[in-house]
Amino acid sequence: MVYPEFVPQTFRFSPRPNNAHLIHWREWNEEAFQQAQKEDKPVYLSLSAVWCHWCHVFDETTLSDPQVIETLNRDFICIRVDADKNPHIQGRYLAGGWPTSAFLTPRRDIIVAGTYMYPEDFRSLANRVSEHYRHKKGELYARMARYKIERGIERERQRLPREGLTEEIPREVFNSIKKSFDPVHGGFGTEPKFPQPEVIEFLIKESLFNPPAGETNVLDGLEMAQKSLDGMMKGELWDAVEKGFFRYCTKSNWTVPHYEKMLEGNAGLLKDYLLGYQATGNEAYRVIAEGILHYTGTRLYAPDGGFYGSQDADEEYYRLDVQERGKAIPPVVDECIHTNWNGQIISQYLLAHQSLGHKSASGGLEKATRTLNFLKERAYKKGHGMRHYTVIGEGGMTTPDRGLGGLLADQVYTVEALLTAYQITAKREYLQWATDLIDYTITVLGDRTGGGFFDVSEEVASIEGISSREKPFLENSAAARALIRLSYLTGQERYKKEALNALRAFLDTYQDYSLQAATFALAVREYLAYPIRIFIVGRESDADTLALHQEALKTPSSARVSPHGEGLESALTWKIVRVLDPATDPLKIGQLTFPQQESAVAYVCREGTCSPPLAHPADIRKFLIGK
Repeated sequence: MVYPEFVPQTFRFSPRPNNAHLIHWREWNEEAFQQAQKEDKPVYLSLSAVWCHWCHVFDETTLSDPQVIETLNRDFICIRVDADKNPHIQGRYLAGGWPTSAFLTPRRDIIVAGTYMYPEDFRSLANRVSEHYRHKKGELYARMARYKIERGIERERQRLPREGLTEEIPREVFNSIKKSFDPVHGGFGTEPKFPQPEVIEFLIKESLFNPPAGETNVLDGLEMAQKSLDGMMKGELWDAVEKGFFRYCTKSNWTVPHYEKMLEGNAGLLKDYLLGYQATGNEAYRVIAEGILHYTGTRLYAPDGGFYGSQDADEEYYRLDVQERGKAIPPVVDECIHTNWNGQIISQYLLAHQSLGHKSASGGLEKATRTLNFLKERAYKKGHGMRHYTVIGEGGMTTPDRGLGGLLADQVYTVEALLTAYQITAKREYLQWATDLIDYTITVLGDRTGGGFFDVSEEVASIEGISSREKPFLENSAAARALIRLSYLTGQERYKKEALNALRAFLDTYQDYSLQAATFALAVREYLAYPIRIFIVGRESDADTLALHQEALKTPSSARVSPHGEGLESALTWKIVRVLDPATDPLKIGQLTFPQQESAVAYVCREGTCSPPLAHPADIRKFLIGK
């Protein structure tokens, strides 16, 4: 039986020959689960990704097996989900990686789930699930009811009063990271070995904060970061021919990679190599950063702006040398523009523009701002946040295949990009857009009782049949960092209070996350430390204003960071820069009030105290670092 709702062209399968399309796939929607209830059948959920090598193999083998196809079509309602396009579903059902096979009740509860299975193992499991559902359904639902009670108790823990934030938190996370460090090859953990961009960022930035007497975080953190950066770029994780990093390696010495290339992963590693270059002056890190800029700016960059999400894995292709690759067909690029990943890469292109400047031929600022314009036109609606993805059709037109709005990650990483763009360009439209998104996030996704932010809006939860909204740890930590920056830029204390509430929501559980607590620890550090804030008061277009602004961006906020060249260390320091145009901006930021001068001046502020007006760029440098 082929269901009338079955539209095979809406699903993507392996580009190589397979019969997975013969399964009666449905999209994730209410109608599919209603059909499961009507027919009293369990649901088979296939979570796949277009870049995933083993997803393709699964399509070609297990899901092309005639007996598997027959069993699934007879005994299950089958749903196929693109994991990248539906992170809210992936976050709830992913089991061990991609592909994920999850068997569900018609009420969307998991019966059992796993990753890649050979045909005989899959057939055995599917038959056991079908048999168990038919004959022990009551026992199954009772077990799930107990689990929901336990989850409810766990969520209630997040609503209890907690202590405040302390410097012990980043120290604890640092020590946890240190235990996982591989001193031989760099990186963290054993096999398979994944890059950990957030961990490396934390280690480098942790070196900026003055540690208590006797602690060696500065030295140890930089050494671990450098060893990891060196291992990744010298191993097989790095594509020495076409540049860019593969997703991960199966061996601890950074060999035998899985060959998919992800925009998200390359964005995180671009940040790490830029920070590593700023911290050490190692030219090899700059070369790698330029390589990532080249790869993402050519192979993944869309003609009208925006970056595509991934490039497929193809072992045979990537084992060819440069001449042979020139004759071969390159792996397929997924031409879907994901908002959250684009926010991440925009931030790093802006960082590259700031830290590499004339040394970079990547056009980082132009690509970053063009992509922001693309997102504003195609994925943003004022007061309604960002949509998750955009697919461009013929003639550059947006297709009907557009992502949901109301997902936390899209708002957070777009805000991060906008705040960076505002600091670098001083264009207030970016600050206004960021403020709108943050206010939307607080209103629509915020937990007014327990603090923090849910992963989806109530509207999305209703549409998608999600019974309980989750608070993702990484995105909440990133949201807290964005809120802290916005608070210092605008002087609005309410944003910092929202950041505190988001961080406090995880005080009872952050230790459970080990390496994944790095961004949380960095957010705590930034909450507790006061940044240097530099305000330039002057007409936005005046040459004097622009000169002061550029000096404020490139000068480090402390002589404690050893310079390795003009402007290298500036992006490492905890610093906020804002231009205030008397014609359009209020000259009162929180408790700080700035008098209007006849010509542009800068004020360097720490906590509630500011410098005298500084009229020349050299005055800023002299005030901050004494030279």
